[in-house]
Amino acid sequence: MIKDPKMNLVLDFVFKNANEGDPQSVLDTIDRFVQETGTFLMNVGPEKGKLLSKTITEIKPAKALELGSFLGYSAIIIAMFLPEKGSLISIDHDKDSVETSNKIVKFAGLDDKVQFINSKSDQAIRTLQESFDFVFIDHEKKLYHSDLLLLEELNLINKGAVVFADNVGIFQDKMKNYFSHVRDSGRYDSKNIGANLEYRNNIYDAVEISKFN
Repeated sequence: MIKDPKMNLVLDFVFKNANEGDPQSVLDTIDRFVQETGTFLMNVGPEKGKLLSKTITEIKPAKALELGSFLGYSAIIIAMFLPEKGSLISIDHDKDSVETSNKIVKFAGLDDKVQFINSKSDQAIRTLQESFDFVFIDHEKKLYHSDLLLLEELNLINKGAVVFADNVGIFQDKMKNYFSHVRDSGRYDSKNIGANLEYRNNIYDAVEISKFN
């Protein structure tokens, strides 16, 4: 049972207004919920979502990992653009987030491509049995660096894999160690792309897209 009232409102809105089995309709409906209610949702949002879908389309990952599920918005984008046999594992410590994401992704018709894990990220990472071609990081900002190091330590990032980190502009003060690692360690080729914060056209944000060498 989902206790968070905001998540219940989003679910109800999606079920009533989106077309079941149509992922883009679900995304558009979540965006519409924000516009009509004025409620801020910390999804990747439509602007940065285009960067995410472009990246997935270009690299065609067989195995993808997401740290931070929230409502399942970014999971839908990733799953939409995965190759036919591609799959996504999405991890979130919040039970309501995982339950909401499960329901929204299933409504979008993509549940056959996505597995959700309700756990602290570091604990879940230690249980993973496969390595990944793509990692999307959008959970607790203080964990970006340590969780990336853990993924490397456990050999869970394939050579040539892409790591896509959201919110590194608005939270850049918390990203010093992360930036130092992906930009200066020699293990990555990394670029920073500026974009607006999700649903806020006047607030600067950015994503960091890093290719693992």
